[in-house]
Amino acid sequence: MIDESSSIDQSRLMIPALAGLYRGLAPLAYALIRIVVALMFLAGGIDKIFHNGAARIAAGNITALGLTPPYVWAWAVTILEFFGAILLGLGLFTRPVAFALTVELTVIAFGIMSARGFFWTTGGMEVALLMEFATIGFIFGGGGRHSLDRLIGREF
Repeated sequence: MIDESSSIDQSRLMIPALAGLYRGLAPLAYALIRIVVALMFLAGGIDKIFHNGAARIAAGNITALGLTPPYVWAWAVTILEFFGAILLGLGLFTRPVAFALTVELTVIAFGIMSARGFFWTTGGMEVALLMEFATIGFIFGGGGRHSLDRLIGREF
């Protein structure tokens, strides 16, 4: 988690006049990253729930990975990406959700996308790894200052 007691050293900034802006927005940075990652997952979850995406991934990637039964795995991924993204964005049950998403992203990055290479331009694993490292950060950092976990006084 971000050290919330740290201060902005105005003398080290390229534009010292921005110190006040940085001081005001720095506490929101962690929550912003958490929400952006959640929205990235939510887009996939919406596709899978409402646009037949679960059937597509069951017939495609999950079958190619050899996971059986493919529709059960597809719906597990769908539920995780939809409801897990909502929980992650709210900062509720942040650590367990982030752990589940990390496992999913590990399978996606190394089981599916690694054959395509590293860079996203070839459909590679670059973005999956970036999101995976963000979810690993949420496992260790929890929901942060601006989360429902913090509001209810329980870090899971």
